[in-house]
Amino acid sequence: MLHDLYGTLFVTIAAVLLAIAALFLITRFNRNRTVGPSNIYGMPVVVDDRLYVTGGGDIWWGKNEAWLKCIDAKNGQLIWAYPVGKHVMTTPAVRDGLVFVADAARTVHCVDAATGQALWTHEAKGEFWASPLIADGKVYIGSRKGDFLIFAADREKKVLANIDLGSPMSATPVAANSRVYVATMKQLFAISANR
Repeated sequence: MLHDLYGTLFVTIAAVLLAIAALFLITRFNRNRTVGPSNIYGMPVVVDDRLYVTGGGDIWWGKNEAWLKCIDAKNGQLIWAYPVGKHVMTTPAVRDGLVFVADAARTVHCVDAATGQALWTHEAKGEFWASPLIADGKVYIGSRKGDFLIFAADREKKVLANIDLGSPMSATPVAANSRVYVATMKQLFAISANR
């Protein structure tokens, strides 16, 4: 009987120690860290001797600090940094002094290319893995929840359309032949201004 009591006590203590060790590892590696590697999934974009790049965050290890940075392409000096939410997987889209980027915190950002100041943001239903496309004075982007958004490429937020395509999007839209092609996980759509 005493043997069973010690065996049960040993198993209980071992289980508690294992739970504490697991909790330590989870909090150590999955909390929001400021130090550590930053992932860069999108491509850098160079416009007028300025390099725009998104990075930071880590969807697997919990680093939730992500950013859009503008770097002088001639000397490598940081010009400005703009924080974006959680993780960022998108390539910036730059046009007419505006930078458009979206993040995994379900937000589309429009940033002044000269100063790095936010001009507007828009919260969507899902997180963004696809990059924004600028074509014909509009910004096109689709989320992982199936909402496809069209904005005016402007300093003021103008939502021109919010279309539920019914399936997640991970691919960046493509413009060709007066149409915008959008691939969801289930279908390929061709969107045109002509009806």
